Amino acid sequence: MIDGLGDFARKLSRVVAQIENALLAGLGLGLLIAAAAQLLFRMWGAGPVWLDPLMRSATLWLALIGALVATREGRQLHIDVLAQRLPQRLGQLARVLVAAFTAAVCALLAQASWTLLLLEREGGGTAFSGVPNWWLLAILPLVFALMALHALGRLAPAPDGQPG
Repeated sequence: MIDGLGDFARKLSRVVAQIENALLAGLGLGLLIAAAAQLLFRMWGAGPVWLDPLMRSATLWLALIGALVATREGRQLHIDVLAQRLPQRLGQLARVLVAAFTAAVCALLAQASWTLLLLEREGGGTAFSGVPNWWLLAILPLVFALMALHALGRLAPAPDGQPG
């Protein structure tokens, strides 16, 4: 039963990773195309008024998804000097504590950003061209929740017995 659950979790993790990678690549490419279009529009002296705020929002989304991928791959910014200098068991304990702390902070941020999202939705403000503010903030709770899950995933041993 537990092996089946572990297999399911690994498959789900691979699917989520593929979605994250596709979003990262798609947003990056879309932002590049939008920036080129913005440049051309400025050369002609006209352009859609909504393109600038859209690009700012896409940049935020791109940065958040990039941070999510970095968390998944264990490449986020962290200071590991102490864990490297400690004996192996203490170093492993330090890494576990850091991963647990990271998961807790990300879970709190997910909850806080969910509250922000609900407040923005209730407020009814728009960002540009009738697009509600809360649509642009919708990524925040999702990304922070996934970051928390990725951090928790680093606590579980990998199939080969190495830390996740």
